[in-house]
Amino acid sequence: MRQAGHGHYADRTRALIAILLRAGLRISEALALTETDLDPKTGSVPVRSGKGGKRRIVGMDDWGWEHVARWTQHRVQLPIGPLFCILAGPTRGRGWSATAARAELRRLERPRPSGARSLLHALG
Repeated sequence: MRQAGHGHYADRTRALIAILLRAGLRISEALALTETDLDPKTGSVPVRSGKGGKRRIVGMDDWGWEHVARWTQHRVQLPIGPLFCILAGPTRGRGWSATAARAELRRLERPRPSGARSLLHALG
């Protein structure tokens, strides 16, 4: 988390990591979320189309919500759209692709000892 740095891009990455780790969402499920999906009062995060097309509601702890709240403070200044979106350029406000999100997570990942599973591998 510290390797993400500071600023809007780092807050977006931290919020994604928090949702992946603390709510247990797959990357495609997290990237499909919208701001209105989140309910910090009850601590719930609905997954509209999970594995096998199933709907479910998952919980997330306060630590995860703190990181998501930092990101949503920036997110409200962008065009309406997906929770995790592109921050600059002509596609600003459109959905952050799974490929780009994975590349960002890979960039932040520390080298692992031989045979150790990476965070990306563990998250599927």
